[in-house]
Amino acid sequence: MYEQKNIKMKSTSILLLLSFLVGSESLTPQHLQVFQGEWQGTLTYLNYQDDETLVDLPVRMVATYNDEALSFEYFYDEGSGRTEKRTGSFKLKGKKVQYNGSWQLDEADITDLNTWKLALSSKGKDNNQKASFQLKVDVSPSQIVTTKWVKYEEEDGDYFMRNRHVFER
Repeated sequence: MYEQKNIKMKSTSILLLLSFLVGSESLTPQHLQVFQGEWQGTLTYLNYQDDETLVDLPVRMVATYNDEALSFEYFYDEGSGRTEKRTGSFKLKGKKVQYNGSWQLDEADITDLNTWKLALSSKGKDNNQKASFQLKVDVSPSQIVTTKWVKYEEEDGDYFMRNRHVFER
């Protein structure tokens, strides 16, 4: 009986330690501070007309952090003096991430507040087709890379890259 109780206590202690370690690697709003400020970069996207042609656009991002969330302003250089402005946000809600839509957090690799990677997933529509999405976010103090992958549900095939943002300071 004493041996069983001792084993249970050891098991509970190990579970508590593991949950602490896993919990300490959770993404928090403070991790979003690394985005704060202005970034220069490139958007590479797969043209919706043919799903084959890759297009590159220069882009500037300005991010504002406010203790709970991050707001973005994107300025895409369309050429010929034309700039397209878009806005977005990044919020954390448990295992859900709000980043220009709702995403399920599948995996997090967190080194510290300024260096981390996320793997996210969601479902929706892409190019008027039901699709599954994967989003990879790779953050460091000097570079942020987000890559969105798409797989059409009605077709056999692999995920393909829909777009990638690469930002640097």
